[in-house]
Amino acid sequence: MEDVRYFISDSYPVDDAIDKVLRRMAEAEGVVRPVVALPDLHFKHSYSTPTGIVALVKDRIIPKFLNANCGMSFIITPFMFKDLTEDRMDKVFGMLRKNISVSIRKKPLISFQDLKGIISNGAGWTLERYGLDRADIVNFENEGSILKGMNLSYQDVEGYLPSFAKEIALLSLGVLGYGNHFIELQAVDDIIDHDAAQAFGISKGQLCFMMHGDSRGFGQSLIDHYSKRNKKMLGLQQIYKKMHYKILAQEWTPDIIREVLDKTNFYLNRFKSTAYWKMDKVIKKENASFRAIDPSTEEGRAYLLSTYCAIDFGYANRTYMAAMANKALKEVFGPGSGNIRILHDGNHDALQEEDIDGERFFVHRNGAARALPSHYYGKHPVFSQTGQPVLLPSALGRPSYLCAAKGGAKSAYYSSCHGTGRQVDRGEARELFKEKDVFDEAKKINMKIYDYGKGKASEEAPAAFKDVNKILDTISKHGMAQPVVKLRPLADLKGWR
Repeated sequence: MEDVRYFISDSYPVDDAIDKVLRRMAEAEGVVRPVVALPDLHFKHSYSTPTGIVALVKDRIIPKFLNANCGMSFIITPFMFKDLTEDRMDKVFGMLRKNISVSIRKKPLISFQDLKGIISNGAGWTLERYGLDRADIVNFENEGSILKGMNLSYQDVEGYLPSFAKEIALLSLGVLGYGNHFIELQAVDDIIDHDAAQAFGISKGQLCFMMHGDSRGFGQSLIDHYSKRNKKMLGLQQIYKKMHYKILAQEWTPDIIREVLDKTNFYLNRFKSTAYWKMDKVIKKENASFRAIDPSTEEGRAYLLSTYCAIDFGYANRTYMAAMANKALKEVFGPGSGNIRILHDGNHDALQEEDIDGERFFVHRNGAARALPSHYYGKHPVFSQTGQPVLLPSALGRPSYLCAAKGGAKSAYYSSCHGTGRQVDRGEARELFKEKDVFDEAKKINMKIYDYGKGKASEEAPAAFKDVNKILDTISKHGMAQPVVKLRPLADLKGWR
C-alpha cells in the first residue's frame, strides 16, 4: 500500500524533505495509509508537519499532526457591484475595523454565561444573538457546533477548560487575527457552473465576502495547555504561552501591559518564523517523532474535548464577523436593504471523528477543507444537488473561486485544499519582497487594502503563493471539486500591525 497519496500540480514538485516527513507520518501509531497531500502542500517552518495534508488515524490522536483550529466563511450579500461606491466601501470597512479587533480585545464582548452558550451551540448562539437567519445553520460544517452534534453540553466539557482559558475566551470573540487572516469583499466576475450558481443563489456581479478566522486566544490557550505531547523549543514555548495568556486574562491587567504583551508575542512569532526558516537544514524535520494519544484515556479525552470547544468557538467567532458585515451593510445601504446569507462555514485546521465510507476515524486535517459530495446531503435543500461549497481563496489581489465538492474527493478522504499554498515561507518573504510593492500592485487593479496599522504586508506578497489557476486545475482534474464562480477581489481587511 502507498504511504503517501499525492494530488500535486506538476508545476510544484514535492521537496524531498517534505516527502520524508509525510512518510514518517504514515508510520505513526494508528495511521491508516496513505497520508493525503493536497495541491496547496507546503511547509510552515515553525510546524512539525506540512500544511495541506489529511491523515486518518484509528483509535488515536496525534497532536503534532495539527495546528490551531481555523476555517473560512462565504457570505452572499443582497447587493451588486453596480451598487458599490468607494465612499460606501470605505464606510463598510471602517465599521468592520471598528467592531472587529486585530488581536485580543481590551474589553470583553461576552460574559461567562454567554461563553456557555457559545461552547454548547457554536454558530447558533451568534446567529440568534445578532439577528442573522437561523436557517443558515444547516450550511455550516457540523451545523455550526460539533459538541451539540455529539449531545454534549457545557457542563460535560467545563472541567477540561482551565480558568485562564475561559477568561481569555471573553476577550477572543470578535477578533480577526493577523498573518493570513482576512475579510475580503469580492464581486462575482464569471459564472462557470450556471446550475450550481443558481442553486447557491449567486448572480454575476453580486457582492460577496470571504472570511478567514479562528478561535483566537481561546483556542490557542487550550492547545498550548494540552500540548504535553507536542512540545516546541524544549517546552519553553508552552511555558511562555501559558504565562502570556494567564496575564492577559486577568481583569486587573492594565491596558498598557496587554498592548506590550501582544506586541511582544507578535514580534516573537516573527522572530521565530525567521529563525525556523534559516535553521531548517539543521532542524531536520524529517526525523520528527509523532507520538499518539489514546482518546479513551483522561489525557486523550481532555485534548479532544478542548479541541472541540475551540472549534465551536471558531464557528461563533466567524459568525460574529459575518454579523458585523451585515450590520455595516445595513447602516451604509439602508436598513431595508436585506440581510446577508452565510452559504458555508467550515474548518481547514481541525481534528474530528468522522464516518469515512462506513468506518469511524479521527480525521486530522492541517490546511485541508472537508469536501462532501452531494450524496452526503440527503435532506439539505441545496447541497444535496450541488455538493458542499468548497472555497479556494487566492493570494492578495488575485481572483478566488467558489467551488462545489464532487465524488473525486473520496480519494482524498473527502477533502480538498484550503487555498493555493505558499511557495515562500513568511520569514523568507519578508526578505524577498517589499511592502510598498504589495500595496502598489493592489492599487493597479483598483483593490483597496484596509489594515490595523503599519503591518508586514511583505509576508503576503502575491509572488509568495502558488498560482490559483494551477491549483484549481489540479483539484478539477482529480474530481475533488469543480469551480462554480470566479471572484474578483475589491477590498481586503488584513490583520497587519
